[in-house]
Amino acid sequence: MVSTNNYNWKILVGGAGSVGKTTFLFRYLTNQFIANTALTVGVQLHSHSIQRYGKKIGLIIWDLGGQERFHFLHETYMKGASAALVMYDISQIRTLFDAKDWIDLFRSYSGQALPILLVGSKLDIADDATHEHSEMEASNMVRELELAGFIETSSKWGKNVEETMNHLVDLIAAQKIGTVDVAEANISDA
Repeated sequence: MVSTNNYNWKILVGGAGSVGKTTFLFRYLTNQFIANTALTVGVQLHSHSIQRYGKKIGLIIWDLGGQERFHFLHETYMKGASAALVMYDISQIRTLFDAKDWIDLFRSYSGQALPILLVGSKLDIADDATHEHSEMEASNMVRELELAGFIETSSKWGKNVEETMNHLVDLIAAQKIGTVDVAEANISDA
């Protein structure tokens, strides 16, 4: 089958188990919220087409299982990626510290130039103190690891889900086709 897309870009989505990767993607792909998803075993593959910059862009989204027991599979899935989302649960600060391992993994298999957005999920359940601490730590991580930015989301509310994916597409476009002027991402207040 011949693709009718002007571009096809591979996007990786990683993070610790149960941070909300699959729920985030379900919200993005269907605009619906599901409270309970099954454990992602290995990888789930999603294909989605969007119109942007007057072009049809195919997104091949790889939702990688977060549990340690699936990590042996990841090298195969990560090669050739155009960009990545590394997700953490805002209400569980320890998952933010797990994100560094995912960033290192993505860069080791897809290159240092891979655009990576740090994405905080479950904004709807984080208390103010935890949210504030998470936001500060995420900002520090973005600076220290030279990430493309961070964004806070709520799949339940639909907050910043589409904006996250659009911004990631903008980052890819800026890198691959050079036609988009993209500022560093931090749209948590969008």
